[in-house]
Amino acid sequence: MTSTPRLDRITAGGTNEVFDRIRLADGHTLSLKTRPGADTADEVFLFPGLTVPNTEAWENEDQWEGWLTGGDLGGEPLYLDVPIDAVRDLILQHGGEHEDQESEEPAPGTEEAAPDLLPQIAYLHGRFKDGYTPDDVRNVFECIYTAGGPYLVCVWDYADEYGFGGDSQFYAEDEDGDLFEVQPDIHQWLSGQQETPGRMDTWVCAPVTEPTEFPVGDDFHNYARLDRTGG
Repeated sequence: MTSTPRLDRITAGGTNEVFDRIRLADGHTLSLKTRPGADTADEVFLFPGLTVPNTEAWENEDQWEGWLTGGDLGGEPLYLDVPIDAVRDLILQHGGEHEDQESEEPAPGTEEAAPDLLPQIAYLHGRFKDGYTPDDVRNVFECIYTAGGPYLVCVWDYADEYGFGGDSQFYAEDEDGDLFEVQPDIHQWLSGQQETPGRMDTWVCAPVTEPTEFPVGDDFHNYARLDRTGG
């Protein structure tokens, strides 16, 4: 096994136009977006505390036009068209990939600073402008959760042999399975109707009072109120 198995898997299969996170052995984190079998990553985002060498491979930095922060991303840059070999070298410089890719433990030296999470998900702006599918929900909501946001779910009218369908509504779900209303800003931002989704700590609102036991779920951000699968 190589010391970069997660990167190898990501580069082989691509990221389906969303970012996929890699946690490094020393606790630092990066996320990247790439196409299946590509030699370059379309975009590489560095989480707080991680820096790159001053080489040609990392020279194409996107300034994001001050999105959300008036020109200040707090030192977390986005790089475009980075060779996969350069990403691999960076990972190896930090000891390879961490054994626990799911941990949210902060990187060394960043424990004292509460990071602004919104710049880390800025690339999701407008992702639902042409509508969304259950797969879109899985990808986008997992990116938000991985970045430290709430665990969002989408509740559809029904699920049938073709999957989830009908009208849908977003909620937040806690570890006990209880649902909470969320600000409409989230949907409007993901749909490209407004520039920011508001502060992340304001997203989750009052508990849902109606019954929230759904007959169908994919255990990954989607539920259905009605089961039409015939199972």
